[in-house]
This record gives sequence, structure tokens and C-alpha cells, in this order.
Amino acid sequence: MSNNKVPLKFSDIRDLFPREQWDVGFLTKEQLKICAYSPIKGKAQEYGEDYTNNIHFLSIVNSIVLVRHSPDSWEYSLYKEADEILKKADLGEWYPIYTNFKQAAVLSGLGVRAKNSLVYSYRFGFDAKVCVAGFIEEIIPPARAALADLKYWERCANCPDCRVACPAGAIHNEAEPFWLDSGKCDDFIGFGDHPRIPSIKKFWHKFVHPEAPQEEVDKMKALTNLDKELLFDANGYTLDMQTGVLKDGKPAPVPFCRECQAQPRCSKWRGNYPYDAL
Repeated sequence: MSNNKVPLKFSDIRDLFPREQWDVGFLTKEQLKICAYSPIKGKAQEYGEDYTNNIHFLSIVNSIVLVRHSPDSWEYSLYKEADEILKKADLGEWYPIYTNFKQAAVLSGLGVRAKNSLVYSYRFGFDAKVCVAGFIEEIIPPARAALADLKYWERCANCPDCRVACPAGAIHNEAEPFWLDSGKCDDFIGFGDHPRIPSIKKFWHKFVHPEAPQEEVDKMKALTNLDKELLFDANGYTLDMQTGVLKDGKPAPVPFCRECQAQPRCSKWRGNYPYDAL
């Protein structure tokens, strides 16, 4: 990364990212600090400088928020893709930031919170993932700052659809405070046996280790009581904790539960997500 001292304009950075694939927002130093002090449920796909769950941070910088259209589950190639775009642009000293991405998307005005605990991107809906890049030099902000909508998505008003549809019973939004039982959600995503809804365990057994006895697979119910780890180490599959599952070195999306994102009021799928097409 060079030491280019030309003042950076947010508009120039935004124009680097194709609009059909990316939405770009701006975070002030104070907004990044708010993100850094906002708890996250668990660290996963860590990439860049860690701005989470701490008290002191070495430097708080102005940042850009990048929302990438991404309909696939457990596929995080957007981090490296964003890095490559920024490196080619030679924008001076910057670095990727790992923080509360949901908070970053909301504070930068790119999305709004929904009652299923996810952020609904104004451009891509729930089919999106978020990353952040921090710049040492000041960025000339957008001419008109985006307005952060700190309320819940208006379509969520008086709507229980995601809670009713959640097969794990993990969503609690009958009354505020709304919260997600992340353990139940994660265990269902990882080890669910629903006849229609896929899980990581099912994918692993079908494509990575089909020789595993079915009775052993059936016993895999939760992360806390596994006899052995789900290793992606056969048939060309590997696991990159920053990108996701790879097949022969290329990202391989792993389908799992999308029920809370597929209900009629918030999705084109009208409660019938096409898992079989994945």
C-alpha cells in the first residue's frame, strides 16, 4: 500500500465498486467506535484488524462499509474481493476491519434491523454480506450524509412471520427486547435433521465424508456434544475460516436454513425457499 497523500473522496472510493454487486457507505470515527463497542454474538470469518469486544483500540479511523450482494450461505469471498479492488486503486494507507458489521451497515445508512436479528440491505435485501475498510487519512465524506434508521424495519411492525417459521424456535420477538437464541440457531444450521431444510452436517455427509456411518451422523445434534469435529478434508474440500468451504480451492457455498429470511412480507420466496435448487 502506497503513501499517496492526495485527499480521498468518498465518491471516488464508491465508484470503484460495481453498483450491481456492491453498496458502499461511510462511517465517521465516532460511528466506527460505536461499532467496535457493540457486542457480537461470536467471532467467525475474522478478517483484518479486530475492532470488537474490547475497551481500547490502537487507532480509530474513518471507514467505508461495503455491502456485497451474496445469496449464498457460508461463502465469504467478499473480503478478499474487496481487498483486491482497493489495492489496485492505490488509495494510500488502509486496512480491513473486523467489527460489528450489522451495526456498521445500519449506522452507514445501508440497511435496517429486522426482527429476525439480521440487517435488511436497502439494495440487496437479506441476500447480502458486509465488510469494512479503515483509512488512516481523512476521507472527504459524502456531500449528504446517509441517515441511519435505528428503528426496526417498518415491514416488521406487528409481523411474527420469522418467529413462527423458525424451525429451531430461536427467535424471540413477541415483545421487546427482541433477541435471538444464537446457540439454537447455530446448532440447527450446523446439525439440523429437518426433511426439507439443509444443514452443514447434511452437506458434509453427502459430499465430504459419505463413508461416515449414518448412525454416527444422526448423533450429531449440537456443537457442545460432538464426539468429533466436522472436518472438510476429503474429496477436494477444505475449510478456510476467512472465506468458507472450498472445493478444489474455489468457494463452495454450503446451503443451510434461510426460513427467517424467506417469509412473504420480506422475501420474494413467499415462505418457500428453493433449497433443492442449490
